[in-house]
Amino acid sequence: MSEISRLEIGLLILVVAVVLIPIGIVILAGSHSAYYTVSGEPVKDILEKKGVNVTNVTDTHWDVPGALGGKTYVLTDADNQQTIITTQNFDSEESRDAAIRTWHTSQAGRGKPAGNLIIIGQHVIVVSQPNRPVMDVIGPDLINNLKK
Repeated sequence: MSEISRLEIGLLILVVAVVLIPIGIVILAGSHSAYYTVSGEPVKDILEKKGVNVTNVTDTHWDVPGALGGKTYVLTDADNQQTIITTQNFDSEESRDAAIRTWHTSQAGRGKPAGNLIIIGQHVIVVSQPNRPVMDVIGPDLINNLKK
């Protein structure tokens, strides 16, 4: 048997690093929102606090396992543009995370509404048309709720 040269050891370390570093980055960069119980309705509380014009509120229930129901808020700004915010509560972290994974794997327009997801405890919030001016008003409060 021949001895292993420094070059071979260096190549082995390089190959291992090329494989392990991306996996480590994915694991460390992956965001996970903790499941905790939030009392009340955070979106409703923020809308009332900021005095945003809510045109319509309806009860909503997503057809996914573990969904407990939520609300759909239609907001209208000064330019008569509508922003739709849909909330849904879940009974467990597993059911909430399964719904989030399903939402991310669906194609827009095929059962997946366009917009952004915000997770606050057991609430999953979908904001359609997130680039509207009303989000400048309520967005910071939603972000502050994430940090609690």
